[in-house]
Amino acid sequence: MIRDKKINLSQFEIFLIVADSLSFTLAANALGVSRASISQSIKALEKELEVPLFLRTTRSISLTSEGESLFEQCSRLRYELDNTRDLVRSFHNKPKGKLKISCNPFLAEKVLLPILMQYKEQFPDVELIIVVEERIPDFDKEQTDIAFGVNWKAPDDLIARKIGETRYVLCASPCYLKKYGAPKNLEDLKKHNFIPHISRHTSLVGLKDANAYINISSDISSNNVSFIKKCVLDGLGIAQFHEYAAIEEIKRGDLIEVLPTVFNEKESLFVYYQKNRFVQPKIKELVKIILEKVQI
Repeated sequence: MIRDKKINLSQFEIFLIVADSLSFTLAANALGVSRASISQSIKALEKELEVPLFLRTTRSISLTSEGESLFEQCSRLRYELDNTRDLVRSFHNKPKGKLKISCNPFLAEKVLLPILMQYKEQFPDVELIIVVEERIPDFDKEQTDIAFGVNWKAPDDLIARKIGETRYVLCASPCYLKKYGAPKNLEDLKKHNFIPHISRHTSLVGLKDANAYINISSDISSNNVSFIKKCVLDGLGIAQFHEYAAIEEIKRGDLIEVLPTVFNEKESLFVYYQKNRFVQPKIKELVKIILEKVQI
């Protein structure tokens, strides 16, 4: 049974550093202490918790399942402690600390970058971490502060602020349509080369008929919208995009919209952040700029 005594926070901090580097030597160098001291601290923590945290060999160490669970929880606590420290410091100072933002490649380049330039000029002490990806992040597990998305079903602990509107468009290149013709309805789409985003598998989203479902076979798919768009421009098939990601090509005539009447006219674009973190000035100020500047 684990003994009822005060928590030795320094042991957990040492554990985090060892788990990060998976090296007693690197952890010792980082803390300026001996390797033996690090090893003793880890052994003491394992004894206190009554579970092994690391698997040790003569050449390497790795986390046990218990160690992985502790590392995940301690990382989250460390993140919250860092945020609490930054919050207290910010009461009489400008925002500082790390700010992690998640968004897709198009929004990162066309929307986020100009905003960040203004933000950094105003708040140079904030360290920005930009994760460019095309998926919904786990805010807690990935320690995300702000994210962008279209009509996400946000959990109760997230705030969603609308920053614009878009719609889904189905597009093909002129050369593809000249060779294969345009689909006349959703069922007809099954006869064409559909290039889906991996996250959507082989189905369409944003259909006006909420009960409609179409499963389309495909021999090309990708997790990158830019790559999919290049495939469509090269005449390899038809693909679905957010309008903002294809609007320039549509205006130039490089892409042609097909079946426009089957999709909803508008989809909302949101910025998301956690309720319990909005009070932090570094988040509050960026959200303020986003709401003022973003127009989609």
